[in-house]
Amino acid sequence: MQDLIDPIFQSKQNLETAFIDGLESMLENDELGVFILVLANALFDDKLWKILKPALAKKFEQLKSCPITGATDDVDVFNQLTKLNFDELEVTQWREIGGFELQYNPLRALRPQRMSATKTKGMSIAFDENGFHFNKLFLQKESFWEGQFFSKKVSLLFNKFPFAPLHGLVVVEREQQHPQLLTFELHQFAWMMANSVSIGIPGFSLAYNSYGAYASVNHFHLQCFVREKPLPLENDKKYPLVHYWFEALSDAWEFIEALHRDEQPYHLIYQNNKILCVVRQRQDDYIHADWTAGYAWYEACGGVSTANIDNFKNLDETELKEELNKLIIK
Repeated sequence: MQDLIDPIFQSKQNLETAFIDGLESMLENDELGVFILVLANALFDDKLWKILKPALAKKFEQLKSCPITGATDDVDVFNQLTKLNFDELEVTQWREIGGFELQYNPLRALRPQRMSATKTKGMSIAFDENGFHFNKLFLQKESFWEGQFFSKKVSLLFNKFPFAPLHGLVVVEREQQHPQLLTFELHQFAWMMANSVSIGIPGFSLAYNSYGAYASVNHFHLQCFVREKPLPLENDKKYPLVHYWFEALSDAWEFIEALHRDEQPYHLIYQNNKILCVVRQRQDDYIHADWTAGYAWYEACGGVSTANIDNFKNLDETELKEELNKLIIK
């Protein structure tokens, strides 16, 4: 099967090289969105930050001296960046507490909320050509690979505010404008992609947030990442959220169809020949703590991303458990 997929997906080294080369080449652009993306990705990885910091500092000063123009979201984020001391920007920090994985990721505080901040009902809404989607012209520079993957045309974009290693967005059949609603065909594709890529890249996974589970964009996409150690959920036999592992594509789909009928939000993680489904409260049905922007797939699996250093240092196991328990289906 390996000879059927693009070399970029055949080894971790290939994927890393394409990832880093793509970020470096993007700095040749003078667009705010591209600069923000490269900065956020560099700050997630200490090694990458050391390589790219000089070029980023130079580009930052250059952009500040020009009229600030671009997409509304990007202008807003850049205006917030200009209030910070560039030399004091910090790389993502990590700590473990009570089975939770906590990260301090300051740039995610600047991330636009988009659909994740809206009221939801049901399992999907129609694709809105006037809303935010991945066919926007300014986003084309944020893609670092596009091609055929089995029978589907796939665009691989950088995640603009990453919180996982080699974090990307897998947009399937971008031009067809699928809303963020899983179909059997897309489910089958995700299963095939995760299984085939993980042969050459152990730990390669795909994540899916359903509508109502803090999906931020209503244009069908998966999140890809490479994680060599288990998610916190996998280490906890008494994990409080309802979750199931499936080893058969059809069994997982039967369960997902039932969730759709019940209008029940969920998250999926596609790994090597396994599918994890986490069932949770709809994002509208509880009030999250002010130290989080809301729990999507990573948080529902025991990770916590915070953009405030005091929260990172002071949050305790009780607070983290209380927040996770808000997602339990009553």
